Amino acid sequence: MRVSALLICLLMCSRLSYAIDVTPYVVNGTDANIVDYPSFASLFYRTDSVYSSSSYCGATMINSRYVLTAAHCIYGDEDTMLYTVVTPQLDDESNFLSNQQERAIEFYYPDNYVDSASEYWPNDIAIIKLETPLAVSNYSSLLNTSINNTFSSSDLYKAIGHGLIAGNVSGGTNLLEATLTYVDTATCQAEYGSKITSSQLCFSGAINAGYRNATCQGDSGGPVYWYNGTQYIQIGITSFGPSTCGDASVNVTSVFTDIYDYQSWIARVLSGVETPKAYVTTVNGVRTLATNASGVAVVTSEGESGGGSNGVIILVCLVIILLVRSAGVFLLRIFNPPASHK
Repeated sequence: MRVSALLICLLMCSRLSYAIDVTPYVVNGTDANIVDYPSFASLFYRTDSVYSSSSYCGATMINSRYVLTAAHCIYGDEDTMLYTVVTPQLDDESNFLSNQQERAIEFYYPDNYVDSASEYWPNDIAIIKLETPLAVSNYSSLLNTSINNTFSSSDLYKAIGHGLIAGNVSGGTNLLEATLTYVDTATCQAEYGSKITSSQLCFSGAINAGYRNATCQGDSGGPVYWYNGTQYIQIGITSFGPSTCGDASVNVTSVFTDIYDYQSWIARVLSGVETPKAYVTTVNGVRTLATNASGVAVVTSEGESGGGSNGVIILVCLVIILLVRSAGVFLLRIFNPPASHK
């Protein structure tokens, strides 16, 4: 059955509205100092002629070549993977073009990742390998390897990102941070049900102007940090929360993937033992995305489709999205709460 170009464009816009040009911010956030969070990085969409003005997901640098993010940021979206660039330590998104950046070349996520809202995105973790190293330090020491589900609600936790702000609306271009409150697994399960596991970390936040401190769409893949008294240690990766970010009626506003439980998988990726689910190959100067037999599923459990697309349609859709964004109008989400924070 043939699908008209207009329908293809509309379908793509429903994906690209949050896969390419998501607008920033953290709910109830304040300006963050990138010096405090040197491992932070941003994922942008960029071709030879088109680039997104905002990052589509957050991330963190493990070292100069490997980047940690959420699996749902890239799963099933071949076009996004093919044109992903990573830029580290970007405080102000308006400086994207002048900031160092590098193209992604390999993509990893666990075999047991489930891309489903009804399942709450279990094992929502991914690693991106870069084409060439970035000029950054090795930040693997900032990943939690010592604390397993024994966090205190009285400790200091910070989420940072360039995602939407209170009421799911856009803000400026600066990186924001928000203080969160740790919620134990049992309390989180009381909110979301038994499908929440100890491999996920849950947080709430203080109420300000009718909204709780929280992460939001566009913050996915970014970090939540625990302050150990001397430095910020990354303990989680932003995964999902209620569809209305910072909803004061919800006791758990931000859910993260618990990094501690994936130490061995991260080590296997970095040592070359794991096989990438997808990778970029260049033939006669043309970059294409290849997938392994057990790799990217083009149709996700939410019924979304991915894959390559006509370049003209992509450009038209990007223009439409930018016009919609400038008018302050946002497309409806594919599903009701909870929502991934991509």
